[in-house]
Amino acid sequence: MELIWNEINAVRLAAMGSEQTELEGTLPPPQGRSVAEILDYSAEVGVDSCRAEDGKLSIGGRITARLIAVDEAGDRYAFTSESSFSHTVADGAIEAGMSASVSARLAELSVRRATDGRILLSAAVDMDYSVTTTSPLRVLSGVAGVSDMEIKTETLEHTRKVELGSSMLHLSEELSESGAETVLSHGIVLSVRDTAFENGGVTVGGIAEISIIAKSSESEPVQITRSIPFRENVATDGSADEVFASAELRSSSVRALGTEFSLISVDADIELRVFALRRGRLTLPLDAFSPSINFSCIKRDIELISCLGGADSAHTVRENLTVPEGLSDIFSAVSAQALPILTSKSVHGGEARFEGILMTRLIYRAASGRLYAFNEDVPFSVRTGAPSDASGADIRLGCTASVTGGSARSAQITYNIAVCAEFFGTSRIDTAVGLAEKSADEAGEGIPSGLIVHTAAEGDSVFDIAKQFRIPSARILELNPQLKDGLRGGDKVLLIV
Repeated sequence: MELIWNEINAVRLAAMGSEQTELEGTLPPPQGRSVAEILDYSAEVGVDSCRAEDGKLSIGGRITARLIAVDEAGDRYAFTSESSFSHTVADGAIEAGMSASVSARLAELSVRRATDGRILLSAAVDMDYSVTTTSPLRVLSGVAGVSDMEIKTETLEHTRKVELGSSMLHLSEELSESGAETVLSHGIVLSVRDTAFENGGVTVGGIAEISIIAKSSESEPVQITRSIPFRENVATDGSADEVFASAELRSSSVRALGTEFSLISVDADIELRVFALRRGRLTLPLDAFSPSINFSCIKRDIELISCLGGADSAHTVRENLTVPEGLSDIFSAVSAQALPILTSKSVHGGEARFEGILMTRLIYRAASGRLYAFNEDVPFSVRTGAPSDASGADIRLGCTASVTGGSARSAQITYNIAVCAEFFGTSRIDTAVGLAEKSADEAGEGIPSGLIVHTAAEGDSVFDIAKQFRIPSARILELNPQLKDGLRGGDKVLLIV
């Protein structure tokens, strides 16, 4: 048999899942500096490489930790240190050359000073990965010279993400803040708030939430939080009915301009990317038969994945933290930092729900003037809208925290949580990719002949009955014209075989 093929190039899912890797290591302080106490710390995880190979996915990344320490002389200083990791996902469906993407986030983080003065890092990293292919897939279209072949098909909606354009935005701002002499550490959380077609491109608007720990002229730590809006027109190649945008922080610098100016300079490079959704239909063969040729279909299970767009949302959570037993009362709060840890996510019925904990570190000053710090995990749960046909989402979380009230034994913390989500949906289908010939005995086995009244089973189609008895569908419809309006389970179907 000479088979006739169609080629499809839709994005197909080869592997998808979540894995965790654990990391233990040390964080060396700057040359010549000692660490008598760790006052504050934060960290972020980045993926440097992900490569699909035959039977596996190789992932490489790093954890960047930022610490505020106190040396033996009592001087407070900040430094950054990195620790790398690698991880391998074993999966026989992965092949070299496939496209891979990995999003990583911290699941656990601990930074402490050992008795010998070393700084010990302990972390767990959650990684969501997907491996896809767009290599042409041949599916059955017919057999040369066979005019009575019938093919059952299904048409699916399929949506692709196409990048329309990108731009590097340089954000420069001077913040008014008296008394800040030196910036010890900072964090910036980005979120996109709106997009609009303007001036031949797409204008992207958003917010940069910045949290700064600075040292005052009296060498005391202070926290500064600000919201900086940004807006940039991104030149695009073409247009679309549906677009969404992402904002990624590529580099940042925050420095105090001196107590005489009472200003803090913020510079950040933000990569803005604009994407379009291209919707289409894909018709795939499910089954086939011919009354004149004996064969069975060879099928392949494939899973199509569609990008359904992205959305950023902002959420506010307030919580009171209680000072642990054994620590002095709060005289004045200094700073609050929070690391969001995602523990579960669900996307269903047009709604997305994300749950986790906010790993919070509070620094405060007692009446004696001494600084104290403690950690507390605060649970959170946020909901946001999602496309009705979405079944999952790739998530990036950011959070800034600030002290907004309290008492001697508690502090009220306000958390601003930014959720950046890109939604997707999947469709699994068995598609016909070939034929296998049958012998005449195999093909005719169990098929009755004569005038038959057949009772349709639930879910049967005219094609299914025609294949079962190896007669043309057109003949069934000639004998049963009422079936043109549809077939239901229990219907009586007249056949001549």
